[in-house]
Amino acid sequence: MKKKDIVDVIYQNSEYKKADIEDIVGMVFEVMASGLALEDKIMISNFGTFEKIYQEEYMGVHPVTGAPQKNPASYRIRFVSSKNLKDIINERK
Repeated sequence: MKKKDIVDVIYQNSEYKKADIEDIVGMVFEVMASGLALEDKIMISNFGTFEKIYQEEYMGVHPVTGAPQKNPASYRIRFVSSKNLKDIINERK
């Protein structure tokens, strides 16, 4: 599912203008991104937790050439789903 699909589903199930929904969905993602940049965690009830974790520099392998390459240290995002989300996913097999 893409951002456009999310907007379409909300539009079909509400009385709001599509342009307003696009703006709101965009703002939600912007707030989440800036929240992760400033804080370490975003917790959304009944959905899950997005967490910023630090990955040390490490040696890897170039996927095309197979040559060793150094991957620089950087932050990664980890998502841990809530029990509620896990239950919803497992019910709809």
